[in-house]
Amino acid sequence: MTLGHQPRQVLSQGSDDDSAFVENQAWVESKTVLAVLNVPGSNNDLDPWTHGVGAAAEQQEEFDTRLAADLAWLERIFDLAIDSRARAVVLGMQADMWDPAAGAAELTGYDQIVQKLASLILAFGKPVLLLEGDSHDFTVDHPLANGDPDHGVATPVPNLTRIVVQGGSDHFPFEYLRVTIDPRQQDAPFSWQRVTPTLAP
Repeated sequence: MTLGHQPRQVLSQGSDDDSAFVENQAWVESKTVLAVLNVPGSNNDLDPWTHGVGAAAEQQEEFDTRLAADLAWLERIFDLAIDSRARAVVLGMQADMWDPAAGAAELTGYDQIVQKLASLILAFGKPVLLLEGDSHDFTVDHPLANGDPDHGVATPVPNLTRIVVQGGSDHFPFEYLRVTIDPRQQDAPFSWQRVTPTLAP
């Protein structure tokens, strides 16, 4: 269950298949599947761990275990979208899988995630909104509109919109993104507004 004034039931991968990744969650509201996926930055956590924490074998095991869970959860999300006859999917993750400050070799840890996403989104055939952070520079684009050779995607996926939300200590004033979803607008159900909070004196 969520917290807050109006708790709601959510699906968790932890209860779905006894996975350790309880943070992979999803719910359905207003003919839209909303979901979150544990995909971190730093090349999907393949960049060397700092301060002598962990061995290389431990890091690879963490990556392999989490990647398998993430790929399975993506399948579950889009199965849920099809079973519930959803008109849209919204997916949130921490990583910016197309970080412009990183070279292609520094993004290879996301290849399998991007390939799975491309396949599932194309088969779904309806609008999908991907919300990312990490690089922190506000961006709206369609990263798979022409395919993505760097991530091994040859087929265009036109129905994916991506937003990188602004954040980080070098972006002032801070802001948040207000997203509106109107499933009645079947071709363009998403709209958004960048909001700068008003601070009390």
